[in-house]
Amino acid sequence: MVGLTRWSPFDDFFTFQREVDRLFNKYWNDLPTRTADSSPGSFHVTTTDDGWRIDVPLPGVDPKDVALEAAGNTLAIRVLDPEASGKEPVTRFEQSLTVPQFLDLEKVSAMHKHGMLQLMLPLKDSVKPRRIDITNAAENTRQLTAV
Repeated sequence: MVGLTRWSPFDDFFTFQREVDRLFNKYWNDLPTRTADSSPGSFHVTTTDDGWRIDVPLPGVDPKDVALEAAGNTLAIRVLDPEASGKEPVTRFEQSLTVPQFLDLEKVSAMHKHGMLQLMLPLKDSVKPRRIDITNAAENTRQLTAV
């Protein structure tokens, strides 16, 4: 009776579970990773001296199908489907951005070029740094001379 081991159904179950976990991990690790830049609706914000520039990729979208709406401190970007049947166009894509208070939504400008929507949000005049001239006090005073 040498070398006899007792069979346990739990050992077989846990061995099966380890094999399934190994297969799933191998499958998910072999998939290509998806970056945030490649996901639809992602945008890139760049700060400048005059404000913010927001780049929103909209490949294959006609600029006339894009609607921009500013309300309060929210900027909404909507891509409408012009071929939708019905009286009102159907929204194909929508993204809302909450804009900080120091940016001026009244002066926002937009440009569409090569599938990229570029939004320029300038700083409010009240928060822009302004240059203050310093006068020389010595030039404004009269010098007394002794006679």
